[in-house]
Amino acid sequence: MQISLGNILHKMRFPVHPLRFSDSSTDLLQISSELIRRFGVYNADYRLYPETDYFAETFDARTYSRWLNNCKSGHFRRPISLYVHIPFCRSLCFYCQFNQIIADKNDSISTYLDYLSREIRLQAQFFREDPKLEQLYFGGGTPTLLNDVQLSNILKEIQQNFNLIKDGEFSIEIDSRQMPDLSMQALKEIGFNCAIIGVQDFDDHVQQSVHRVQTENATLLAIHDAQQAGFKTIRTELIYGLPKQTVKKFEYTLGKIITADPDQINLLNFQHLPEKFKPQQNINPEDLPDIETGLEMLLLAIARLTAAGYLHIGMNLFAKHDDQLITAQRQGRLYYGLQGYSIYPDSYRVALGVSGIGSIGPALSQNDCDLLQYYSKLEHNILPIRRGIELSPDDLIRRSVMQALICHSVLSFESVEAYFPIEFKNYFAKELAELTVYEQAGLVTLNDQEITVTPKGQLLMNSICAVFDKYLRAVQQRKPLDTHLNFT
Repeated sequence: MQISLGNILHKMRFPVHPLRFSDSSTDLLQISSELIRRFGVYNADYRLYPETDYFAETFDARTYSRWLNNCKSGHFRRPISLYVHIPFCRSLCFYCQFNQIIADKNDSISTYLDYLSREIRLQAQFFREDPKLEQLYFGGGTPTLLNDVQLSNILKEIQQNFNLIKDGEFSIEIDSRQMPDLSMQALKEIGFNCAIIGVQDFDDHVQQSVHRVQTENATLLAIHDAQQAGFKTIRTELIYGLPKQTVKKFEYTLGKIITADPDQINLLNFQHLPEKFKPQQNINPEDLPDIETGLEMLLLAIARLTAAGYLHIGMNLFAKHDDQLITAQRQGRLYYGLQGYSIYPDSYRVALGVSGIGSIGPALSQNDCDLLQYYSKLEHNILPIRRGIELSPDDLIRRSVMQALICHSVLSFESVEAYFPIEFKNYFAKELAELTVYEQAGLVTLNDQEITVTPKGQLLMNSICAVFDKYLRAVQQRKPLDTHLNFT
């Protein structure tokens, strides 16, 4: 069946039935180490599809500008979401998977912020007549290395160049160790209303093994101060599977975080990929817990969090019952994108800063990862786009299918067919055949109308989505692996 890209530019998602899920942890706890071994192979979380490995360097600032102009001329204007990357850290965390630069003096940060302001003004030229900026996310690196004046100036630059709405979602990642000239109250007064606080583990030996010594008192005080300052949402990031971590150590940290009462708790499973992320080469593989220990930590967290009143949204993110993400999920309007779960589904996601990744309509782009190249392009008033990809109609369909499963755990064939010119069972015949293995394992249920992910299947959502990943399928066909992902 022929699919016209022009006909589906605006069909980035489709309506789904509200999620049918249980508030009980009983079904989630049915996951086993055998299922983890069989289906826990693929680690992508599909915030980005396809991955940057498939971006082309022929996609540059000109291509990016053309897509923006095409979207405008086609009247596909949408609200705006800004991602601002602050790459600087004072020291290297061995578990890190993100672009970071060790800053030993403030001059390098000041220089970077000057160029960041240039990029803000260049990007804003494309959005003079566009709708409101409703979502802002400062990530890193360590955004809280900046002082209150530096952060305030960047926010003012954004406010002067974009239509920043009053009640939007304005988030910042916080390292409680590295806030030399900041307080939570200052961050709130600057304009942030959502705090993402990294925790990892409170045990000294675990912290030393990943080169991130962060006292328990500093972390708990950061959560308390954010609550006192009146942040709308406070999310903690808790990692399990770290070197030298045990169930007992993890249980202690988990209990302390639950008692601190953040709005959301994100359980991150540490993935040791030293061939891909250089800092992880400093980790001794012999110090890592085995699969059974990692699973025990996960099951412990599920039991403790649900007993404390947190609900599982998906992708190991837990939130209080009245959280806006829980409400959006029940109403069928949750979205999963570059910054994870969101209530803002139809935004242009504009990336600012070195290595930032953005999404404009059916196009993905990434800024230069090298700082000097990033500066050089901005000195010539050129957007620092390094590479990108123009999504095909098939990419858009598959991305929408994955998002529906991740956000709602149920996918109606009819809802896809109503928005895309395909017959679902024919278009995805191979994928549906592959999913029968998952059905036999109790991870999904299939019928003639829909796919439903079971509660324990939600804990292996990456693997279920991988079935619909045509790029992974092509890799497996070129070089078969001895796993369940060896597609036929």
